[in-house]
Amino acid sequence: MYSQFTGEGTENGEQVYMSVSNNNDPGSWTAVNGGQPVLVSNVGETGVRDPTIIRSPDGSTFYVIATDLWVYPRGWDVGDDYTTNGSKNIVVWESNDLVNWSEGRLAHVSPDNAGMTWAPDVIWHPEQGQYMVYWTTNLIGEGWFIMRSFTSDFQTFSPAEIYLTGAGMDCTIGHDAAGGLYQRICKNGADELIEQASAPSLDGPWNVVTGGIGSGTIPAGEGPLMFPDNNDASKWHLFIDDFTRGAGYVPFETNNIASGQWSPSSLSIGPGYRHGYVIGM
Repeated sequence: MYSQFTGEGTENGEQVYMSVSNNNDPGSWTAVNGGQPVLVSNVGETGVRDPTIIRSPDGSTFYVIATDLWVYPRGWDVGDDYTTNGSKNIVVWESNDLVNWSEGRLAHVSPDNAGMTWAPDVIWHPEQGQYMVYWTTNLIGEGWFIMRSFTSDFQTFSPAEIYLTGAGMDCTIGHDAAGGLYQRICKNGADELIEQASAPSLDGPWNVVTGGIGSGTIPAGEGPLMFPDNNDASKWHLFIDDFTRGAGYVPFETNNIASGQWSPSSLSIGPGYRHGYVIGM
């Protein structure tokens, strides 16, 4: 299952769309709800981007969290207003069956001096026994960081703290059970390409595995997502948004995620897919 938004080019492009794979093929997707948004925000800025979907450890509940941002009415050419005067919230939905969803609600996660709360992601933190929500922010007067907060129910959140420094933005983390390491993918480094780092724990220490992922295939990338293949336990997929050319996601793959060596994939994703999240069902 894939959650995504389609972009700021249309009035309803910054809402939550969902697709399911055809015959378990990560290169073939069918949009649900007739290709219309499944979740529409009527809180905060009334637009959402970068939707992440996660299943609870016991499998009973699904959560979608997303950036509280609507670019369409004004476009991007508004100076730094989005990064210095943006929302301190994320938008949250929950469901027990992926069909019936709660109303979207705002969750205040960023500190008072945060300029924005972008690209929220979430992973279960086994040592904490809670979800770790993490996002990109500009702390006014301090710099750009990946922040984090913990929650058990997406209603109450611990005070935000700086999680990563110098890791760039748009981070997503997956656990490679075979290798026993967490793998972190972020937009970071030269030419606005993608960097991979690994760690034995979500608390680190993180070591950069490789940088410049996507070089030679795309001029720049953002909004990366990665997920393990449902059929081949050794294979991982990485989709990178070719945002400077408006081409949407470009697929890469590896049979050894610990190596950090990603090759262009033969998958054909199709247009209109942007920064989102994929989970196996």
